[in-house]
Amino acid sequence: MDSNFRLIGRVTFIHIATYILCGIVFSMLFDYESLYALEGVKSFMRPVSGESAILGPLVQVVRGMLFGVVLLLGKELFTSKYGWLKLWLFILILGIINTPGPAPSSIEGMIYTQLPLEFHLNHAPELIVQTLLFSYLAAKPRKPRYSNSFIEKNKTPFITSILAGFGISLSGIVLTLILKLDPLAGTKDIGAFVVMFAAMLITYFATKWYCTWVTTAKTIIMAFVYYLAVAVMPTVYNFMVDSPFKSLLPLAINIVPVVIMLLYLVFSGGRDTLHRM
Repeated sequence: MDSNFRLIGRVTFIHIATYILCGIVFSMLFDYESLYALEGVKSFMRPVSGESAILGPLVQVVRGMLFGVVLLLGKELFTSKYGWLKLWLFILILGIINTPGPAPSSIEGMIYTQLPLEFHLNHAPELIVQTLLFSYLAAKPRKPRYSNSFIEKNKTPFITSILAGFGISLSGIVLTLILKLDPLAGTKDIGAFVVMFAAMLITYFATKWYCTWVTTAKTIIMAFVYYLAVAVMPTVYNFMVDSPFKSLLPLAINIVPVVIMLLYLVFSGGRDTLHRM
């Protein structure tokens, strides 16, 4: 039972990570804001800068868990050799190209909807790449020499990186209230999401380095790294692009998530290290 929950947790994290990464990259490559404003599309898709930009990442937790449950049911098929390829083809054919209904980028969608062909074609690359990354990471063969699960070995880096993302998001909400800004102002800035994702990556890899061998000196270094990623990077970015969130307040506000991250790191990082030795 415990291994089942770990599988669902791992799949959920992989889905969220690939969804956010591909969403940011392809929205910039194909200019989703203009794409969603096309005639016939704007009445079908919510705008990129709308409320969905806030709710979308939160909903992915539920979607990731549902993917995890499905993978759990088909674990024998999808964890076999080339199981990731089978999973991707399964999602590609049934979930994208040959959907039961007229979904965007599907055969039915191209025939029966009034969505322009440009939308179908420009929307498809994100779906294809994201599902490919998801399938490979979720169902790639596990190396037998590792006795610990993926989640056990990466639990601390995962959680601290998630805390970093939540910390940046929550500080943005606090800053919005303090400066009396438009609550949706931050959703229109794709660059801010890129900075947040970069901060999460820095947090993940720095924490992974920390957990290899815990020392007092490394703990002090991590405090500076976390503060740089969560507080300094977003602040510098806001000043560089003359964002409405341009303020020095995040340097103080984001001390709170940094402290929380450090506390979690200190109380969990050492245990993870000992567990792997």
